[in-house]
Amino acid sequence: MTTFTFKKHYLTFSLFLSIIVPPVGIFLVLFIGWFHLHKAWKKGVKVKVTPGLFLLGCMFVSTICASIAMNNYSYFLVSALILAYLGLYLKIANNPLKVFRSFKYVVILGGVYFYGIYPFQQWMMEMPVLSYFTGATLIGTVGIDPQQYTRLIGSTYNPNFSVALLLLGLSFLFADCLKSLEKGTYTKFSIQLAAVCMFSHAILLTGSKAGFVTMLILFVFFLLKWNKWISGALITLMILNIPLITNVMPRSDELFVSAEVRKEIWRNSFSLWQQHSLFGVTPIGFYDGYFSRFSEHVPHAHNMILGVFTEYGALGGIALLIILFINGYKILYLALSVKNKKIYFDHFLLSLPVVFLTGVFDYVLYSPQVAVMMLTLLACWDQYTAKVSFTSVNLVQLKTKVMNLSLYKSRKQRTTSWEKANSKQVSKR
Repeated sequence: MTTFTFKKHYLTFSLFLSIIVPPVGIFLVLFIGWFHLHKAWKKGVKVKVTPGLFLLGCMFVSTICASIAMNNYSYFLVSALILAYLGLYLKIANNPLKVFRSFKYVVILGGVYFYGIYPFQQWMMEMPVLSYFTGATLIGTVGIDPQQYTRLIGSTYNPNFSVALLLLGLSFLFADCLKSLEKGTYTKFSIQLAAVCMFSHAILLTGSKAGFVTMLILFVFFLLKWNKWISGALITLMILNIPLITNVMPRSDELFVSAEVRKEIWRNSFSLWQQHSLFGVTPIGFYDGYFSRFSEHVPHAHNMILGVFTEYGALGGIALLIILFINGYKILYLALSVKNKKIYFDHFLLSLPVVFLTGVFDYVLYSPQVAVMMLTLLACWDQYTAKVSFTSVNLVQLKTKVMNLSLYKSRKQRTTSWEKANSKQVSKR
């Protein structure tokens, strides 16, 4: 019975291990991706091109070409990593509903774990083997006194990576809160609200300024979905109290200094991209290229769009912009066309902006630990919106939907194919 259960949920188990014990969990997840890709190739499985596969395919081609063009075959390691991502994507696409159900709780439990180990963080950092094995140490920095370092690292080796997963978990909790309010299950809502407070405190403990701003935006999104009047009042209060919010922001005294540092990194990264504009320098080549050109140890571009352009060239960068446009359209289309109950739509609506917002002032996808989580979200979202087509609505129809948008008007539910599959499963039970 135990073996059967493990075989049934081994991907979920591996994703959870990637948070608790990162080296072991990440290896297992990547191995699952490689193994599934091998099986799909061997069986000659026909694959439908989706936005996510298009992006990964472009990134794979760019790394191959960059390795050959720069005559550095160590860059093929990045190609192997992307192949694992491709296999993982295809594995998730086989049963996205099942994966997303468990994935949501994996992320939330991971956030609880981050918060739970924080009181022991300094003790763990003093033991190199334990801290590297559990991810409770800083990678790429030297001379850090564990007794003086107070930012929450979690198990991601960097506070900026941990805040991305915490924000993802917070978005899922907000979606669950909306569901509880809709059903009137206030006992469950109170528990979820307590978890929201815990995640909010954990985000503050990371000391991430971008994470703090993103958290406020998520709060606004949540209130917009729940009550527009309350959200309007909150936005007004936030605008009137910007100085107070700035004072509450973690490390607000470093705001302008950090902005100048980011600006310089972005400028230098753009210059590096200009030298290798077509295929980029790959994530491995970025560190070496940046140091050789600017004599500074910078691991990535600290911006998702600029980072993808620099590491994967125009081929990968333009593919990313196309994906952002397509998914932006899908979110708008579903938000305006689906009026009644939408299975998991609120989860996607609140979580997908986290990927973009955390990528404005940082490049969290640089971490494979974060990347596999975001890839899981993208794979589930692509299958969720598989039936959304650009030809299914024109601009006149879209304008009509916007003009007729009302919280009090009910329409016949229009569900995606994924929601229909879920309703069939429920009816069978």
